[in-house]
Amino acid sequence: MSLKPGEAIVVKAEGGKIGIYRDEEGELHNVNTTCTHMGCELNWNEVERSWDCPCHGSRFTYDGEIIQGPAVKPLNFERDVNILKKIIDKKF
Repeated sequence: MSLKPGEAIVVKAEGGKIGIYRDEEGELHNVNTTCTHMGCELNWNEVERSWDCPCHGSRFTYDGEIIQGPAVKPLNFERDVNILKKIIDKKF
């Protein structure tokens, strides 16, 4: 599977879920897809290009910054190059 610019996918890795987004320049951005408000799993909003919480309405940018609460903390970033390399090698 190839992740095109502007697309995102959620993959299981390292005992959790990681959201991966490829920006228009081809760079990959990854976040933990567990909402920092109450722990619900986020969904990718293709139209708004955001990670959205179906439980309480928090929204985050593709790289994890808060767009809208009730969450008050951004998504945790896991910038471990080795984990990303494993995911990319397996999925993309």
